This record gives sequence, structure tokens and C-alpha cells, in this order.
Amino acid sequence: MKIIVDERLADGNTENYKRDDDLSGAPNYVKELFDINGVKGLYRVIDFIALERDPRVAWEQILPEVQELFGASKDESLDDPANSVDEHFGEVKVFIQMFRNIPMQVKLEEGDKEHRFGLPDQFMNAVIEASTVSDNMLEERKWVEQSPRYGAPEEIGPEVVEEITASYHEERLSNLIRLASESKQFEENRPWKKVTLEMLDNPNWKERYAALDRMDPTLEDLPVLDKALDDEKASIRRLATAYLGMIEDQAVLPYLYKALNDKAVNVRRTAGDCLSDLGFTEAIPKMIQTLEDPSRLVRWRAAMFLYEIGDETAISALKNALNDPEFEVRMQAKMALTRIQGGEEAKGSIWHQMTEATKKK
Repeated sequence: MKIIVDERLADGNTENYKRDDDLSGAPNYVKELFDINGVKGLYRVIDFIALERDPRVAWEQILPEVQELFGASKDESLDDPANSVDEHFGEVKVFIQMFRNIPMQVKLEEGDKEHRFGLPDQFMNAVIEASTVSDNMLEERKWVEQSPRYGAPEEIGPEVVEEITASYHEERLSNLIRLASESKQFEENRPWKKVTLEMLDNPNWKERYAALDRMDPTLEDLPVLDKALDDEKASIRRLATAYLGMIEDQAVLPYLYKALNDKAVNVRRTAGDCLSDLGFTEAIPKMIQTLEDPSRLVRWRAAMFLYEIGDETAISALKNALNDPEFEVRMQAKMALTRIQGGEEAKGSIWHQMTEATKKK
């Protein structure tokens, strides 16, 4: 939960505390926050504090005490949902450590928590072989951010490792070793590949994933992506969904609606993110329905979409969402209602606003 505060930290400064830390040298407000039942950790940067709570304690019990601590009145600060909403609710950031385009390990960031996952032996062997031509392999390593995922890190990590293993087969790794050894210009020349329906019939899911991973999606690929949405492997369905979001055309809407009904939460949430980025108002009725999704991550995305794009047709459903069992969903629904009923113009997602601004240049 993000709390906006008036006092800003100096640029580059951060504060990070856990309940079990030695707080003897911590600022008084930090000690007082940890006196509140349910506050498990906090991270402060610039003008906000991100609180981590004990899942056994509801936010409704925590926030009034936080509000009292910071001296906010009933009409300002924490009582304003815009000041305490988490704009990336449920998001797990994914990074791959690379050495000359060869993956080394996976890192997930969930708030201020970090999880790391190793790759199979063939990757470390490839790095060792390629590093013989490097003056300083440790300095050349870099973390490359990937698309975010949603769900439990202990499930996401192995899934990402599987996908990397599928995409970086033996021949590709051998080519990367050769490129790393032959010259300093070791960028991989990996042209886009035309994916056919027949390629998705391969019985080996890793081959299907590797083929799809080289697609540069266009409208012509909709039949292939539609077929991929029916694949038994969730990783393939998620990748196909992400590709649909890259095709900026209303023709993708029926396929994204299909993904919104997928059995995997990660696929449904990805579909919601894509619809938000595309910003088509035609998706409003579908996202109103999505407020009743079984997953809080997907319901939250639906409420956020309606905050960004929704209109008066969403008011009734948003009022119902104020009774959602999840606090974050209720907060986002409240934000959407406040904007719509207040007559504030819908601006779309940040990504959509950036895209529109670029088009106008």
C-alpha cells in the first residue's frame, strides 16, 4: 500500500525497514508505524511510503492508525484513495541476468522482496565458455527487465526458467557462445519468424513456445494467436495474449476477451493489462463483467481500467465493487466512482496517454 506524504526525501535517498530490524537508530515515525498492529515492513522513497502488512490484519484496521499518526484530517491525505492506491497491485517484476546475451539467472521483485532462481547447467556452462574472451565477466553482467507477471513468486520463477529453457535451445546457445568468442560485436542476429498454424501442432511445448517467441505480431497473425490461446501450456497462452496487446487495432478485442476467460490468472491479468494499454472504450462492458472475476488481481485490473477509461455505464457495477472482499479492489473502485461521478474526463492509462502524445507530435 502506497502512502503519499508531504515531506520529500532527498533525491537518491531511501529508507527500508522490517519489523524485526534493530530500530534504535530509526526515525521516530518509523518506530511509531511499527507500533501499529499489522505493519510488517516499510519502504520510503521521494514522497511516498510503501507499507507491507501482515496478511492476518486488514488494511481497514491499519490505515486509520496511520492516518492518525500523520495527522491527516478526514477529508484529506489517506482518506483520499488516490493517495493510498497501489498502481501496480499484484505485479511481480521479472529480470534476467545476462552475460553477452546468454541468460545466467532469474530475479523476481515483489515490492521490496527479492527472489532468485537458477537456470539449468547448460546456461552456466555456456557462460563459462563465453567468458574466456572477457577481460572482466563480472562487470559485463547486466540485469535485463522483462514484462511483469502476476501471482506467487514461487510459481512465477520456475515458469520463467522453463520459458528461457524453451527459447534458448542448444543450437541457439552454441551460436551465442560463438558470437561472444569471435568479436566484441556479440549482438544476436535473430530475425523475426513467420509462425504458422502447423508450428503450433508440434507435440513438444518447448518447440511451440520457441517458435512463438520469435514472432513479430501483426493482424495477419490473428489466426495463429487465436490457436495459441487454446494451447495447453499457460506460458504459450500468456505470450499470445501479450502479443495481442502489441497489435494496436480493435480487431484484437474478441481475442483479448477470450483471454479474459482463461483458466490461468496470469493470462487473464495480462489480457486486462493489454486492454488498459490499448484504451478502447468498446471494452468497457467486458471489463464491467470482469469486476466479478474470481481473482482479486484481475478484479483490481478491471477497476483500474474503469478508472482510466470507464463512463457512467460502469457506475452500478462499481458501487457493487465497493463491497468487494479485497481492500485494494474496493479502493480502486472508489477511485473510479469518484472520477466518473465527479465528471472528470477519462485520460486512459499512462501508456495510452504516452502513445497518444507521441501520435500528436
